[in-house]
Amino acid sequence: MADGTVTTPSRRSVRVLAASADALRASADVRFVREATDGSIDDDAFAAYLAIEERFVRTATRVTGYLAWASDDWPAVAGHARAVAGLVGQQLGWFRTVRSRWPGGPGRLADAVARSEVLASQVLGLTSTHGAPGAVTAMFAAETLYSEWCRRAAAAPVERFTDLRAWIDMHAAPPFTAGVEELATAVDAIPDTIDDDTVTRWFRDTLAAEDAFHDAAYPALETTG
Repeated sequence: MADGTVTTPSRRSVRVLAASADALRASADVRFVREATDGSIDDDAFAAYLAIEERFVRTATRVTGYLAWASDDWPAVAGHARAVAGLVGQQLGWFRTVRSRWPGGPGRLADAVARSEVLASQVLGLTSTHGAPGAVTAMFAAETLYSEWCRRAAAAPVERFTDLRAWIDMHAAPPFTAGVEELATAVDAIPDTIDDDTVTRWFRDTLAAEDAFHDAAYPALETTG
């Protein structure tokens, strides 16, 4: 402003994203995202990722179903219901088709699943402790991360195998991106009794859990930085 006044963005979701920009950049630069973006991810890591991601989609379905139940605003209920339909329809249907092509080694998959539970624990913990505000913030963090890195990856002129390309494209277009916007609106509606610092902490903590989740696609002794 010409008079030196600093204005604050009116939407809480915008403020939280601004306060978490560095964490979003870091989470979009973990090994899994880099290798998925440039197409260099190996078969074992992709198979492990499919196992942990399918498991988390089921957690996301539970949490999003809770958000539909908890909301007293009909447009919000409808938005969460559409998200549930996408999770149990488009996404889990995709896994049913694809996972048979990427079976992976049982030991490797079991280790990956066990180590990936940090993300489900974070999201379910926020939901059980803080109710809908915690749940919607966690889902907003997770899905914002995916929509942003997948959008950039989809636009890059890189050769990728078909299943990886399909997974990225699914998260770079509607209905997934429309769901992220609906989550942003739900974050905007979090009561003012919960301050921005708290919501930002939930958001950033979920991104940290996402980092550990993505690292689980690789053996524990391998560096992922």
